[in-house]
Amino acid sequence: MSNHPLIVVEAPDARGLRAVRVRGETIGRVSSARGLRRLLRRAGLPPDNLDADDPGRVDWEADSWPDRPWRRRAAGALMALGLLVSAAVLFRVGTTDAFNALAYGGRVVGVAFIAAALAEAVAALAVCDYWGKRAVQYSGPVVLAGVGTVLVTDLMFLITQIQGRDSTPFLWLWIGLVLWAAWALWTLTRQKVWQAIQHPRGIALSVVVSGVIGLASLTYSQMYVPYSTPVKIPFSITFGESTLSADGTALHVPAHVEFRNTGSVRVYVVGTMWTVLGWPTQYSEKGIGESEWKWETLNYDRTFRHVKYGDSHMLGTGKFADPGNRLDPGMNLSHDFVIDVPLRSGLGRIEIDATASFVRADRGKLGNSYASSLEVSWDRETGRHLQDAPDWLTQKGDDFYRFHSKIYHSSEMLNLTHSTDYATGWWVFPKGEIDVAKGDTKPYLYVSIFRDSEGKERLSDSEQEPYGMTTETRSTERTVDQLLRAAKK
Repeated sequence: MSNHPLIVVEAPDARGLRAVRVRGETIGRVSSARGLRRLLRRAGLPPDNLDADDPGRVDWEADSWPDRPWRRRAAGALMALGLLVSAAVLFRVGTTDAFNALAYGGRVVGVAFIAAALAEAVAALAVCDYWGKRAVQYSGPVVLAGVGTVLVTDLMFLITQIQGRDSTPFLWLWIGLVLWAAWALWTLTRQKVWQAIQHPRGIALSVVVSGVIGLASLTYSQMYVPYSTPVKIPFSITFGESTLSADGTALHVPAHVEFRNTGSVRVYVVGTMWTVLGWPTQYSEKGIGESEWKWETLNYDRTFRHVKYGDSHMLGTGKFADPGNRLDPGMNLSHDFVIDVPLRSGLGRIEIDATASFVRADRGKLGNSYASSLEVSWDRETGRHLQDAPDWLTQKGDDFYRFHSKIYHSSEMLNLTHSTDYATGWWVFPKGEIDVAKGDTKPYLYVSIFRDSEGKERLSDSEQEPYGMTTETRSTERTVDQLLRAAKK
């Protein structure tokens, strides 16, 4: 034994630490000559009287300390940075969805993201120990678990972004985190961190199972539930019992729009409109010709050969629910109004049209500014036309008013992985229509979702479908004779 050196200083490991053995027993690890002297002093050896260059007393298994410690420090800093960035994103998304997601499943996913963010924050703290003196036995496996969490959650965001076919600035973050996770796993695999785990296969299996459960939960909450739960909104329009005016020159005709929520899904009203049109009619025993009834069939979806309708007159128009209204389950926004029909105007038929457009609250939400975003195309004092609508909507010179705002997805996760879109409702008053009397109008409501706030780039039906946007139209009509007969009863 006397031929063996008293002290053995091993070669530096990947962290720059040298194991020090005295008489065959490891007494610690050091990263510098000063640390070696402190360690020997604690071990009871007199380092001042020790000649470190005496090969009989000290055996150096490598000549010098590592000359590039910045590599280790940079690797540890990069490992911690990736964990903290992912934790910050998950914490933001998790807290937002846990309290504000539109669907219950989205809130559950939010809580899961908060837990994942906390796990990654703990892993970032473990990086300091693992790239340091490794005083904690399981710091390496904790870092590995954190990296696995980053990979699983980031893939969820990336897959959701690809599924939505949208390009947002966050796409580069998801790609960067995937590349970072691949590097981190490669680095930890080279250092064999799993050796500190008693059952590495079981841990790996649990990570895979957790990832599958997370993806299944995301799919269930964000896709299945909002698509499988039906919206039940009874929507109809009916005539009431008409009465004759005191002077006998007009009919007062009540009308009722039924619009209420009998289901379990809340909706947000994008726009509503009711319009009453009066049509002059002429009756002919001979009937119209083939060219006319074919034209009417194509343009009006119906024809009556022995009745010829004149150009329509607008008798009234309005809204039965305000833009931005929230229609909760059990809530009723039905509306009653009265139509005045002049009997000496030549009108023979009265038609009432009603349109309602809404989005499902478990798949989309209108911005809070929607209800106050009214924009009018004419001067409110003089009525002079000031602004034209887009060419695809109506002709130049036609007046309109509109409401518009951002529309949000059901969760913060979808908001980060999908482009910002805008919901716009247009109430248009066209002039010069073919079947409209001169100087009159036939109003209509057009509602859609656009890429821009000005309503120029309209989303396709498939792109609007995830928001649950629905537009329904109801129509009913009576002849003036029917209404007059009912009033005289």
